[in-house]
Amino acid sequence: MKGFSLFLAALYMNALLVDGRLAKSGSNKNDRSIHAPYDAFCLVNDDFAKGTLIINTPGTYKLCEDIVFDPIQNIELPIMEMYLPDFKVYDRNAYGLGFFAAIAISASNVEIYLNNHSIEQSEGHALMQRFFAVFELANSPFLKSVGPSQFVGNVEFESASNVGIYGPGIIGRSAHHGVHGNDNKNITIRDITFKDFEVAAVSLNNVDDAFIIGNTIPNNRHDVPIVGSFSAATQVSHYGKALKEMNFGMDIKGVYTSAAEVYERLVATIENVAYDVLFRNKGFINEKKHPEEYFLFHNKNSVVDGPCYAFVIHGKGPAVGGFGFELSDSSKMSSNIQIIDNVIENIKCWTNEVPAVVIEDVVQNDARGAILQLIKSTPEDNFLAINSDGTYKRNPVADMQIMTAYAIQQGLLNDNPNLQTVVNTISPSIVKWASSSNDVLVPQYRCNGDSMHHTVKGMTIIRVEDCEGFKISGNNIKGIENLSGEPFENCSSFHAGASKEDTSTQVGNVRVISVAAVTGYNTDKIASKSIIVSNEIKDVQGKSICGIDLQGKSDSCLIDYNIVDYSFMPEEGMEENFALRLRKFVDNSSDGIKAIEIGAHNEFDKSQIQILNNVLDEERMRRLEHLHRNLNIGNEWKLGGCPFGGR
Repeated sequence: MKGFSLFLAALYMNALLVDGRLAKSGSNKNDRSIHAPYDAFCLVNDDFAKGTLIINTPGTYKLCEDIVFDPIQNIELPIMEMYLPDFKVYDRNAYGLGFFAAIAISASNVEIYLNNHSIEQSEGHALMQRFFAVFELANSPFLKSVGPSQFVGNVEFESASNVGIYGPGIIGRSAHHGVHGNDNKNITIRDITFKDFEVAAVSLNNVDDAFIIGNTIPNNRHDVPIVGSFSAATQVSHYGKALKEMNFGMDIKGVYTSAAEVYERLVATIENVAYDVLFRNKGFINEKKHPEEYFLFHNKNSVVDGPCYAFVIHGKGPAVGGFGFELSDSSKMSSNIQIIDNVIENIKCWTNEVPAVVIEDVVQNDARGAILQLIKSTPEDNFLAINSDGTYKRNPVADMQIMTAYAIQQGLLNDNPNLQTVVNTISPSIVKWASSSNDVLVPQYRCNGDSMHHTVKGMTIIRVEDCEGFKISGNNIKGIENLSGEPFENCSSFHAGASKEDTSTQVGNVRVISVAAVTGYNTDKIASKSIIVSNEIKDVQGKSICGIDLQGKSDSCLIDYNIVDYSFMPEEGMEENFALRLRKFVDNSSDGIKAIEIGAHNEFDKSQIQILNNVLDEERMRRLEHLHRNLNIGNEWKLGGCPFGGR
């Protein structure tokens, strides 16, 4: 759309697209340091003009101005291509889905001082790049063979260690995380204000020695304009461009349709959304001018439409499955985690449950892992890609997902870093149905998943699992609200992911502090308990609320001096709320080091403690493994990455 591109050009005419790679020490940039070391290397907006700033050597850095990450590469391209990296500069595997971070740290011994400045993703980039962290503590956001693309190819995965990120200062807008990492050691994050993130302020997988101390979260992002399926639209568009160049086509609804037609319609749809959100409609899709786009992508609650957190510590692999059950071996679990003296307020999200159509026990997801969405879970007009009579209903996203699946089935698309194909599970029977003008599908839906079929978990503010030794202490948490509606009811099965305890949907749940599959410290043959101590929790709203939740086969933990304010009472029809919930099968049989010890100084009484005993039996375990099987690798949720935990 030439007019749209010219409009963007006018707005960004002052952007300096100059080479901003790491400069040599001794730069002449103006030193405006207040709290940072005087000789720290200065970072300014010019350093981010070409894209992600890669730190792969030790050093000390400081922000010397407020940074807005907005690396437009080519103003003349459609908006979903404007931000694509230059693969002569950036690794094609790691950056195949775009710039995943403002700063990617893969070196050891790095310190970064915010220096009373802010760093955030631009509004435009946050719209178009939905997987993003302001700081990524590796050269890739995923481990090898994990994620919706093959992020680690010929270049080895390199994670950071001995890294400190220090305030005062702000880590702001991010489509996913403030700080994200895998397989890290000795990470300190302190005295920072995190705001306007969508998924989590900090999310670390398989980390040893993490110190998250003295940070403030005044709010997560409350102006999210679109739901997760918009990301599916932008990602599948790249396949459409390739198919257009092949002059590909197929029957849709009984009429031959070219890839060019489907691609151009999808591009127009994406650009209509971008034009409305970024320029014309002040953050929202214009319902009157673009009713189809509004119906497909409007975010009714303006907050992230999936699980959200403040801080997440997890074992190896992405934390997208259910809650953990038992400890992994020492190479795959986190250890020595300290989440201390943080203030967390005004966190809101909702679960946009996506009923996933199942064909022969296989969830139908596209080549990027996004669900082929036929319906919404809401009771109002909810037919996205299926009519009430069971015939196919065209929309720009589903058309492109199905055309891409057909091209893959015909062997016309080969797996490569930018257009991988092995994740696609859309069945030939779905393609045949969509090709026909009158074929009828009677779908079965697997519930309890989001737009990427990540396990629905409601909200968890502090989540620690698969961990040996932790301290969650002195945190003040308030103003938490789950905005979710009722779960979808027309379900043939439920997606439980890696969770072996809870088979029901968790759409409206709130767990304020949740630990799962954890134990105490065990260093130098001296064991001591992990602690959840002196935390204050108040003003929490949701369908079912638990202040402190101990899940899985956990042991060696002391819970004391916590305040969980339940001055509010459950509304009629709501499940009961609890200050503390634990499982009967945790080791609570003695006063020994392995016991879960509930101290005498918590400010809640016994009526606010719930003890569950609903371990799933072996038959249920086998069914879970069957439902999450990938023919190439066996059980795909071993790394917690359903539907793409491993490839």
